[in-house]
Amino acid sequence: MVHPERTTTSAPADLVFSFGTLLDEKVLQSLFGTRLNTVKDSLIGHGTTEVVITDLDVIAKSGKNVHLGLVRREGNSVSGGLLALTPDQLATADAYEVGAYARRRVPTGAHGQAWCYVSAEPLAVAERIALIGDSIAYGRCTPEGGWAARVASRHIARDEENNRFFNLAWPGATMLEVLDAAEAEVSARRADTILVAAGINDLLHVEGRSGAKVSQDVIARLESFCDAMESQGRRVVVMSPNWVDTTVIPGLHLDEILDLRESMRSWCQRTFRDFLDTWNVLADRPALFSDGIHPSTEGHRLLAEAVGSI
Repeated sequence: MVHPERTTTSAPADLVFSFGTLLDEKVLQSLFGTRLNTVKDSLIGHGTTEVVITDLDVIAKSGKNVHLGLVRREGNSVSGGLLALTPDQLATADAYEVGAYARRRVPTGAHGQAWCYVSAEPLAVAERIALIGDSIAYGRCTPEGGWAARVASRHIARDEENNRFFNLAWPGATMLEVLDAAEAEVSARRADTILVAAGINDLLHVEGRSGAKVSQDVIARLESFCDAMESQGRRVVVMSPNWVDTTVIPGLHLDEILDLRESMRSWCQRTFRDFLDTWNVLADRPALFSDGIHPSTEGHRLLAEAVGSI
């Protein structure tokens, strides 16, 4: 098996799978000031689409105002190549890729896990989405099935032949419980994208633990879950906890919910995972709740708009 040629410096190198302009010798020379060895590889379960580029500096480097982007396509694959980049080169590549792209982990066909610049809108390019979460994700207190049913309807309508949405939410469950149960469930449904919406119950069921300890446990379990899912080619999108009217919910403290939200956000940013922050959709709007914790029909409608925008 041939591997990309690693840098001769002491700095470690990261493997990056490219399917577009990062394989162009002129672009590589412009970005890094040198040619880089590339090795052929592929990305399974994906197809390509066109991304219009408006950044003039990127257009000048690539010579193109339309680049390739990735979409999920079960049974398809995208050919490309692997590059070995130093941390400085990786930062340069990050700066080159426009806001339509996000650096995420993917398993390549021949060389194992690598970085790849995929769509920054994970749900928009997904094919088979699995939602795991608690009663809010399940749609409790709404006859229409909550925000998830609205998102599912729009997702399936975009491509009724291929798109699927599986609501695997578990009312009353903690984040740790839904993650433990999810691995077999999402595999059975061949989900390519997993939306994780839980966390409030972890703070309700603290069992003597502090809010800080709950956050630590949630992040540790999220890390192991994401590692397992990414090794299988699945992309995980972590939703923030929603605002809760703690004046009517005994045992919940607003500062602990905010700390959990910040722990999730900072962890996702630090480890290059997707974070969907819905906090401000319902924050300080108790009229949008049926009981202080479960959104009303209007609250779910607003959440659906926020989730459906990515």
